[in-house]
Amino acid sequence: MDWVLLGFAVVTPLSMAIGIAYRRRERALIDIARFRSFAYQIYLGHCLWDWGKPPNAGRSTTDCDWLRHTDSVLEQLIGIGDELTRFLTLPTYTRTRHRMMSSGRKEAARTVEVAYRLFDSLYTQRVMKLTMLTEAFKYEGLNHSEASRIRQYERFLGECIEDLRVIKTYRTPQALRAFGRVFTVILPPFYAPSFAQLAFDLNSLVMGILMSIITPLCLTALFESIQVLEDPFVGYITLDGIDVREEFQVLRKFFVDL
Repeated sequence: MDWVLLGFAVVTPLSMAIGIAYRRRERALIDIARFRSFAYQIYLGHCLWDWGKPPNAGRSTTDCDWLRHTDSVLEQLIGIGDELTRFLTLPTYTRTRHRMMSSGRKEAARTVEVAYRLFDSLYTQRVMKLTMLTEAFKYEGLNHSEASRIRQYERFLGECIEDLRVIKTYRTPQALRAFGRVFTVILPPFYAPSFAQLAFDLNSLVMGILMSIITPLCLTALFESIQVLEDPFVGYITLDGIDVREEFQVLRKFFVDL
């Protein structure tokens, strides 16, 4: 059997799937970095921005308890980070067995319920409270241009959250993964005559046996690479995963140091 078939039927789809999964991982890393940056800038805005020179203008002339205000902002930002961490590190619930098998559908339903509750809390409730705190900041005297800048940071923060949700929820194309899974198992036995011919041509039975072992092993390794990269938020399980807890712990440390 021609080795070109092996390349087009198995190696090419697997390589494409690995490339797609790797790009999703890199996009998730960028979104986490942007989330941390925007959260930090929102906190700095509420904590330090002023609209006049004290003591005759700005924060010092209002009756607002600014320490309590900034603590409320910090509470919401830390809460968003903690709940987003829990959401991203939930078990995977979008594999084939979660759609095709009754036990998988039940498992997925339980996980989806928790996921929806977490996402509603962190995005609907906490982001809304963050917006109301910005409104309170504006009512105290913050000018509209600076308030608009904080609003922009909030919008960018929401975009990062939504992008991370999509990466967590959806996977690389099922057709590519199914194609690789099936042909990784089916094709190697059909190459048995080729391995036998190789051993005959080289006058080495050992070489034929080694090639018959290495070929399916490499194909299986490629397919397992896809499985490892499917959910990038599993740094506590695989070496190539993103350690979400560590990333958001660093953000909390920034807040505390400030």
